[in-house]
Amino acid sequence: MLTWKTLSSDDLFLCQFMVDYELRQGDYIVALDDQEQIVAAGVLFELAVQQAQVDVVVTPSMRQQGIGRQLVTHLIEQAQARQLTRLVGHRAEPFWLKLGFVLALHSQCALLLDCAVSELVNTWHQGIPMSQFMGLEITEASVDRVITEAVMDNCINVHHSMFAGAIYSQAVLTGWGLIHLAMARYGLMGSIVLASGEVKYRRPLLRNPCGVVEHNLSLADFESLVAGNKCSVSLTVNLSEGSGSQRCATFVGRYVIIPRDL
Repeated sequence: MLTWKTLSSDDLFLCQFMVDYELRQGDYIVALDDQEQIVAAGVLFELAVQQAQVDVVVTPSMRQQGIGRQLVTHLIEQAQARQLTRLVGHRAEPFWLKLGFVLALHSQCALLLDCAVSELVNTWHQGIPMSQFMGLEITEASVDRVITEAVMDNCINVHHSMFAGAIYSQAVLTGWGLIHLAMARYGLMGSIVLASGEVKYRRPLLRNPCGVVEHNLSLADFESLVAGNKCSVSLTVNLSEGSGSQRCATFVGRYVIIPRDL
């Protein structure tokens, strides 16, 4: 049975455990065995605003027992509480990938946190007033899927169905959101613009506007952007009355990402 504690980096007990490893400044989460000996220690080392590197050490005799996984879980909870948006890990690539991290720039593995999603929604609401009026929110965000929802009462037309312009706007931003979050996950910078888009309206949307885009954007999809050039991504977004309902509209859009220095 392990006991979990938080120790300062100047704690002598911790310093002795970390004697063969780089000791960061900050509060470490440590695991103690039944003999009150430290068997694992981890810390969040801030790299930039709201981003941190995860440093984890597990004593050799205790590896391959899931302790590292438990430790990273505790550190992710700490990062969420500190409202960090992104974590990165170095080396031991299979270890990070099993924990939901993805391969990113500079030989890093990265994990995007919930705060990155809420910040994106705030950016929409502040920069695109219509999105705030629509009550547009992201209800699910993963590596390969983004789901948005809007408030029907704020999107209604004279026929008591969803206004076509609101359908188009929600679809565009749903796809835009998937690209933005993928770029943030991989550590990429650029401006996302819609180059072309077309909607097919299949049936009236009468309640619970839900936009769904499913596409696993890998780092390879942004190869041109990494090289400093414009990058193009095509996505299909479906609008329905709830995520499991029949499609009411389908949007196909081509987005262009422009490097910040162009």
